Amino acid sequence: MVATIFTKWLVQRWSGKAGLIVLLLVVACASRPDETAEIRTLTPTEAVDLAQGPSIPETPENYRPGGEDGIHTIVAFSAGGADGAFGAGVLSGWTAHGTRPDFDVVTGVSTGALLAVLAFLGPEYDPLIEELYTSQTNETIFRKLGLGGLFGDSLYDNKPFQAQLEAVVTEEFVAKIAEEHRKGRRLYVATTNLDAGEVVIWDMGKIAQGGRTNPLQHFQKVLRASAAVPGYFEPVYIKPKRGVQLRQAHVDGGVKEPVVFSKFMARSPAAKKQLFMVINGTTRRYNASQPVKPTLADITRKTISELIRELQHDTIFRHYVDAKNTGIAFHITSIPDSIPIAQESLNFDKVRMRKLFNAGRAIGAQGISAWHTRPPQTDLQDRQIVKVEQQ
Repeated sequence: MVATIFTKWLVQRWSGKAGLIVLLLVVACASRPDETAEIRTLTPTEAVDLAQGPSIPETPENYRPGGEDGIHTIVAFSAGGADGAFGAGVLSGWTAHGTRPDFDVVTGVSTGALLAVLAFLGPEYDPLIEELYTSQTNETIFRKLGLGGLFGDSLYDNKPFQAQLEAVVTEEFVAKIAEEHRKGRRLYVATTNLDAGEVVIWDMGKIAQGGRTNPLQHFQKVLRASAAVPGYFEPVYIKPKRGVQLRQAHVDGGVKEPVVFSKFMARSPAAKKQLFMVINGTTRRYNASQPVKPTLADITRKTISELIRELQHDTIFRHYVDAKNTGIAFHITSIPDSIPIAQESLNFDKVRMRKLFNAGRAIGAQGISAWHTRPPQTDLQDRQIVKVEQQ
């Protein structure tokens, strides 16, 4: 009904023949690649079960016993759009402090997915990370689609971001990922299979090792899908396995899992294990820096923002409980409360991004002493739940 009324309004507004022709062409362009009911829920070849791990179980011997310090280290980068500049700064400062681990497992979602693949290959990529997360503008990430976006699958065209991604993720780059995978290190990136309404955790090292007709393109598509904020950017249509032409619609993994961790990632003969969570956003209790305007757009924006914040809070706490119950040392950092919450996560403001980068770098430069050992805002009741789980 709403769509019908809106269409009638557009027809009246675009009353000229040329306007009607444009309108019909725009509507006709809203299509997608072929799919079937069976394909929608098919687990992709390189996906792992978030609860159980790989479908072919990997024994502890498949993982190296830890880095040079003998500690099995997991780092997880959250979603956050332009606020990923904070995580970029944390990595830079951590390197400067001289205590940054050689991560055994790295995970990432959305903007954290790009951080993850670069962090996986080590500090030599710090200068590139800083450049990517402090020099962007909206124009270097996306283009507005105007009226066409209202009838298509997204409001913006993220071809500029795709071009940057493809310039970084080359065959040589993917070959380095595959080499580290063979050493026993693991890299996981999350997308959301929008057709099935299910999070998909991709083993990027497995993708890098081959098995697809074009492993490089597949690797790039998964990264692009992880950052495809639904509504803003078009879904990325991915074949779940080689040899089929049917595709699934994948979008931002943060829709279902804003930061990724699972107990299977701690399978290792190492005696000590630790988890570091880099939250590219706020973990403060209130988001009251701005009043809600009495408009449908602003009320909707704030409502969605709060739903995302609540999902993030619940996800972090769930991972905290899992880590504590598995004997994994937990560490977390997030954007300081002194920096106002972004009103729009996809506003790539170079001034704000540099401020976030510097804030993250200051935290990283202090080593792990500046990290929290439990989620901020975890109240007494939450702590009691942890104690019960540990009994």
